[in-house]
Amino acid sequence: MSMQNIEQSDLVRDEYGNYYKVVGLHKDEDTLNAIEISNLYFETSFQYAASQIADAQKPVGVFLQEQLNEFVADVEKRERPVYGIKDLMVNKIEVYAVDITQPHPKREETV
Repeated sequence: MSMQNIEQSDLVRDEYGNYYKVVGLHKDEDTLNAIEISNLYFETSFQYAASQIADAQKPVGVFLQEQLNEFVADVEKRERPVYGIKDLMVNKIEVYAVDITQPHPKREETV
């Protein structure tokens, strides 16, 4: 599994089993140097309008967890690898977490 083939929307998993979505790639010409990741639960919460959650007739947390699990299943179905943070670092790819106190990197694409 080449670390140079990472794409936006790929998943990264930490040693505790938490999933992160790749939201940014930092390249020097064709060489991937760093990625920016955001917690998948946080990312999922910004993809759905409040009206969709209200229509679900279930707690928001349950709805978001179901959406997160569907996203992970879709990644696996598309046979995209789930990268490990430690593996990325060993391969000299820096990993940055999104600062949730700042505007989201994809704020123009959110609902």
